[in-house]
Amino acid sequence: MAPCQADGAMPSSKPIQVIQPTGEQSLSDDTASARSSGLRNWLTFGFSLALSAIVLYFVFQRVDARLLPQLLESQSHSLLIAAALFILLQIIFGGERWRAILSALIRDRRLPVLRIQAVYYASIFFNCLPVGTLGGDVARVLLARRFAVPVKQLVLSVLIDRIVMVAALVVLAALTLPAIVHPLARDAWFGSIAILTVGVAAFLLLQPVERILGRWRHWNLVGLVLHAAAELRYIGRGRGILGLLHGMLSGASAALAGYCIARSLNIAIGPVAVVAVMSLMSFAVALPISAAGWGVREASLVTLLGLVGVDRSAALLLSVEFGLLTTLLSLPGGLVWIAMRERPKVIRQTGF
Repeated sequence: MAPCQADGAMPSSKPIQVIQPTGEQSLSDDTASARSSGLRNWLTFGFSLALSAIVLYFVFQRVDARLLPQLLESQSHSLLIAAALFILLQIIFGGERWRAILSALIRDRRLPVLRIQAVYYASIFFNCLPVGTLGGDVARVLLARRFAVPVKQLVLSVLIDRIVMVAALVVLAALTLPAIVHPLARDAWFGSIAILTVGVAAFLLLQPVERILGRWRHWNLVGLVLHAAAELRYIGRGRGILGLLHGMLSGASAALAGYCIARSLNIAIGPVAVVAVMSLMSFAVALPISAAGWGVREASLVTLLGLVGVDRSAALLLSVEFGLLTTLLSLPGGLVWIAMRERPKVIRQTGF
């Protein structure tokens, strides 16, 4: 016999709803969100690995593998050492580029040079892992929290650093592409000029855009956009030029590393042409679509160096050696990451 309700009426035939506690429901939602995020990360990782593998396969299929041992036997080791030094110089200038931007965002104190360089160096280690440049950016933000800088400012500094890096590469390409006598090089030069023109126009329009969107400042997204635009305008009037200069020096150092590797392989090519080629290659590798740039770098260099008459096998070997040198020189950054993660103590606001 069914039990009676408290008021004596017979119980209703409707099913009883069991209400899940709020805490358990929130925990379930968080778990589902974490699983979804993890699945997206694995899919992105798998796509980048697959893309790199496919591109490398097609690149290796189009070269004469018999020439590779001959090129390695006659290679100059002293020029390889010089290339390694230029890659280290590239990293140092990259760290200075980011420090100039971060200092402009903070404005109230000096940032320690050595520790900024250490954080940037650790991020290079993650850039060379299959997760690519986005992994390095995340690592940079995580480590840089020890500088007592708001996370929003750190994220903004990394974003602006990316913009300045791309601008520096485009400027280098625009300055050096005329050294390559080829219709595609001419088209690339016009494209570089167009990108620079659009970039300058967009920068000049930041202030009018701020005035137009100002009435919706209370909206979170609009507020973030306005804050980013104001900071970008401020950086552009001062430290941005210094950051752009460091970016150009970083790109030129990478190009000189490529030039040293080319000369070690007895590739007859001028330094200005190498700067143009390496700038375009770095621009392509910066896109987070491959595993640490592998595949995209090889396809870019084989194609671009082919415009100036470089043999495919020599161009492929140059690209592979440049990637291996960069990876090997980034490995100590992993030790820097471990050392800095084990010491979470916030540094003093001043000092080096």
